[in-house]
Amino acid sequence: MPIIASAKKQLRQNHKRKARNDHFRSLYRESRIAFETAIKAKDTKLAKELLVNKKDKDGKTVTSGLQSIIDKLVKKNIIHKNNGSRKKSKFIKMIKELS
Repeated sequence: MPIIASAKKQLRQNHKRKARNDHFRSLYRESRIAFETAIKAKDTKLAKELLVNKKDKDGKTVTSGLQSIIDKLVKKNIIHKNNGSRKKSKFIKMIKELS
């Protein structure tokens, strides 16, 4: 355990950052797995819905799509910009192969 006050503060910050990063990584993991199961089931319609945001009549986003979650990870510096672009293009390519 840290003894110096600045080290204690750094430990607190690390816990907060890890909790935030884990939360967003788990959101990504859940949506990716759902998307990949739709691809394996060859359900193009469901896969497209999981990839993009779902909006209601008023234009408000109801659920975030896989692309949106990847963009959030990039914005929050959890993954690198090029890594996010590579993942998004890979998922779009998977849908195009189904069609």
